[in-house]
Formats: sequence, C-alpha cells, structure tokens
Amino acid sequence: MFKKYNKCIFCNSNNLKIEKIQTSKTNFYIKSIISDLNLKLKNLKKIKTYKCQNCFILQNNPWFTEEISQKIYSNIYGQHNRNWSNILNFVNHGIIPSHGDLYKFLKKNIKIKNYAEFKTPFLGMMLNFFSDEYKNNTNFTKKYFNYIIKYLTSRQVVDQPKKNKELSILKGSKILKKISKLRKKNFKKKIVNKYLFLKSSNLSWGQNDNYKSVNSLSLASEFLNDLNLKEINFKDTKIKFDLFGIFHTLDHTFEPKIIFNYALSVSKYVVIYCHIDKELNRQHLFSLTKEFIKYLNRNRIYTIELNNLIKKKFNSPELYFICSRNKKNIELLKKFK
Repeated sequence: MFKKYNKCIFCNSNNLKIEKIQTSKTNFYIKSIISDLNLKLKNLKKIKTYKCQNCFILQNNPWFTEEISQKIYSNIYGQHNRNWSNILNFVNHGIIPSHGDLYKFLKKNIKIKNYAEFKTPFLGMMLNFFSDEYKNNTNFTKKYFNYIIKYLTSRQVVDQPKKNKELSILKGSKILKKISKLRKKNFKKKIVNKYLFLKSSNLSWGQNDNYKSVNSLSLASEFLNDLNLKEINFKDTKIKFDLFGIFHTLDHTFEPKIIFNYALSVSKYVVIYCHIDKELNRQHLFSLTKEFIKYLNRNRIYTIELNNLIKKKFNSPELYFICSRNKKNIELLKKFK
C-alpha cells in the first residue's frame, strides 16, 4: 500500500530532512482510511514527515501508492465535504465561503474581467461573483438549486421502462425552461468571464464527488451558467487571465509545480489559499509552509502575504498569498495595502 517519495513532490529536490514534530492526530479521514483499508494505527506510524530544504514544503514519506490514493479519494471518502458544505450553506443560508475581505480587496485593486480557478468549483470565489451577478436572496437560490438538481437527476434513466424514460426527459426539459426563466428574472449584470481548469489526478476528488447523485462539476456548470470548464492544456498559454485562484487544491495533485507555473504563465496574478500546519496529517502527501514564500521570492516569483489584510478568523494554520512573475504587478498592488 505504501510507496517511497524520496524526492520533493514540488521542486524534485532529494534534500529532504526528517521533522522533529511527527503528528499523532487522528480525524475522520484517518479513521475511514484505517477502517476501509483494514489497517492498524501502527501501520500509519511508518509514515514520517520530512521538510524539503530547497522549497520548504512538508512531505510524508513513505505514503500511499497512486492506486491507493485513487481509492481514498474515489471510494473511501469520495465526496468533497468542504466543497458541498460551501454550496449548501450558500443556497440554504446565503453564506458565501469565508475568505474574510479577500474578495473585496482583490475586486477593489485588480480589474478582473477574466477569472480562473483550479479544480474545485465551490472552494474559492465563484460564489462571490455569482452573488454580484444575480439577485442575492435565498428564495431564488434555493429554487434555482433545487430545479438544477431535479433537472440533472431527471437524466438518470438507466433501468427505467421506455415510457418512464420519455416522461423523465419531458419533465427535465420543462424544468430546464423554468431554470432559464429564473436566470433571466434574477440576472443583474455580467461581472467576469469565469473558467474552471480541470486536471484528473489520483490525489483528488473526481467522479464520486456527488450529492443526491449529482456531481459537483455538473452542478457548477448549470448553477454558474456561463462557467467554462476546461481541461488544462499546458501548451496553451495564449489564453490570459487577470486573476487565477488556487484554493486548497494545489496539494491535491501530483504535479503541483506544473500547475502552479501554468497559472503564473497565463495570469497577471495568482492567489493561493493553503494549509500550513506544522503537523502534516497522514491523509495528505504534502503541504505548503509559510517558508515556501521565501523559495518563490528567491526564484523571482514576487509575493504579498494577505492574512493580515483580509481580516479573517482562522480556525487552523492557513495562508493566503498573491503572486506574480511580474515585479511591477506586485509593487502596484502593494500601494493599495
């Protein structure tokens, strides 16, 4: 079940030094992994945490194989709890994902016409833009959300008699018309062009990230309406963005540096939100650290830490920062701090 990860997953350095602090934490994820993989807690004690002496990320070694990782994120805990909690809290209570004053700061100081995020639709600021573009009331969003769920499930007709399939298709088409009317009635104005970049990985949620048999990406494409879903093509750097958001998803790919560099190559600014806990839990292969910013600066990727600017209350060690390959971009943003 385990594989050695002797080189840094981010920078490929083999200069990894074992950490003095080794976690003893257990949580829902760990308990599920132990139970479903028929492990004992002592099996997980084989996993040790190291710090890369080049880019300063934390990394577990040994850790699960790609195949076991796929099973963890597809079967053992296939639903992305935080992703779905965010959209359900927004729909039922009008609560936008908590990033403090991040959205306000970025919107005020960057002219955002083209915006992108990586991987997961409801962790970042997509719902902030939606809230600005549509009348923000729970009556609309609840009805809108429920219609979309009903429409998407109406297309799940396997094993139904032919007559029932035809009725489901007819019912779904009628619901789609209601969705369209709701959009038109509650639409205010277009704020940004929104893109969600996808990259399949054994280290992240995918086809099983479902709620009521509806995948989060299917829901996002309907709920956000004009959202562009795109599989990343690393050779395509012609497409350009004003801002690219990576919200708790960089540590859910085996290619974090490639993803990160792509975002920097196509966007004026890249905003990152990540865990920086000194104790790396066993369900994660790696995590960034606050020192990671030193590595970026050393490599002429210019940064601004945002934690003190966005006035967010943190329940766990986390970090927000914005970066760019263009020093002038960051210098300009610093004027507005």
